[in-house]
Amino acid sequence: MHPRPPTILHALGALSLLLGSLGCEVSSTPTLPLPPPSALSSAPDGAGIVTITGSAVEPGALVFAFNLDTETGVIGVADDTGSLSLSLPASVTDTIEVWQRVGTRSGEPLDIVVPPPM
Repeated sequence: MHPRPPTILHALGALSLLLGSLGCEVSSTPTLPLPPPSALSSAPDGAGIVTITGSAVEPGALVFAFNLDTETGVIGVADDTGSLSLSLPASVTDTIEVWQRVGTRSGEPLDIVVPPPM
């Protein structure tokens, strides 16, 4: 008994399986994280509050600021131009981590050190 040679239908079936598996790999490629927002911190005011201002990647992005020294934070939303303004308690030299989220994509954090008053 001799094996049957592959037919054109077998070859097309194998090709379609290969192309289908390649299509699945392309569609499952992870998305790149968002870059950090551009942001600066004010010096603390008389009540010990700093204001983080800057801009996000997209208008409406959720923007997070977390004081690593006091373990407190706030969440805000970038306005329709992408500008952001967040206020939270902090002291001079505290480090505040700022990042953003758009849909299910989270951004890389930006560390800001609270400056002294000028």
